[in-house]
Amino acid sequence: MHAGLDGVRADLCRASASNPAHLNRCVLHLPVGPVAMYPYFRLMRMRLRHAFRSSRHLNITDEFLWSFRPMLGDLDVYPEMNNGRHFVMFDLARYNLAFSMGLFSYVRKHRLAFVVGGSSVRYRKRVRPFRKATVRSRLVGVDAKFFYFQQTIEQGGITCSSALIRAALRKKSGTATPVDVMSGLGYEMDLFMEPWAEKWASWDDERPWPEPLI
Repeated sequence: MHAGLDGVRADLCRASASNPAHLNRCVLHLPVGPVAMYPYFRLMRMRLRHAFRSSRHLNITDEFLWSFRPMLGDLDVYPEMNNGRHFVMFDLARYNLAFSMGLFSYVRKHRLAFVVGGSSVRYRKRVRPFRKATVRSRLVGVDAKFFYFQQTIEQGGITCSSALIRAALRKKSGTATPVDVMSGLGYEMDLFMEPWAEKWASWDDERPWPEPLI
């Protein structure tokens, strides 16, 4: 199966180089299914790569980079990386950070779960297939419940999308306090929020939550 996909990928690369319209027609006839699901293989490969490395004590407010190449399962019919797939790559970049600093092991030990509590994204440029792209992740705020990340995807020296994502760690009794989690990892952290992120959080908290119709 993988050899077949590699062959299709090679054909698409040649098609895109000679005629982008031909690549568009090829993608329309690609099979869908397991290839387009959540990228578990990427996540497993990432996990294995970090399994033989010791966790590092990081400056949590630094910017962290993770690179990838959009493959067939990441594309829509145009062909470019699907807009929903941007969130998947943001997700994987946060996992990469969690593996690097030992947070993933802490989460498993204490039976926590990663969750996203809200997001806002802007798209500006297409992310093209098979070309290296980089996710830049930066912590821009921490409050009593959430970590706030600014995450961007760049390709070819151009910022293609940028998102503000607030993420949390859930436990059976509710949400784990970010400061307590970081303290458990050996980090000293105070609550902070960059002004623009704080304004977004206030706006999002005021947005009414719709009642179910059924």
